[in-house]
Amino acid sequence: MKSAKPATEPDTSHSRYADAVGPRTAVFVLGDARTNMSDPNLPALKQIAERARRVHWLNPEQPALWSTGDSVALAYADLVDMRPCRNARQLADLIGRLLPV
Repeated sequence: MKSAKPATEPDTSHSRYADAVGPRTAVFVLGDARTNMSDPNLPALKQIAERARRVHWLNPEQPALWSTGDSVALAYADLVDMRPCRNARQLADLIGRLLPV
């Protein structure tokens, strides 16, 4: 018979890979920051932002939509650098700023 597992943090990508993020880490997130009415888990993003050297969130939505419906983009943008990234030109601009040639 298996013993009951002690109550711990739920098994999430954040909990599984938290030790992989450190002061030399750059984290890139690509997503619209919509929660589908789920918990946005701001403490997890805050912890990642505190541990990483930089966090860049590339949001494919227009900034005008970042506060509509179930979007928590503005709350996430308070914690990390969030930029619109809807096409290859915007991605190239971001890369150009991050990686001087």
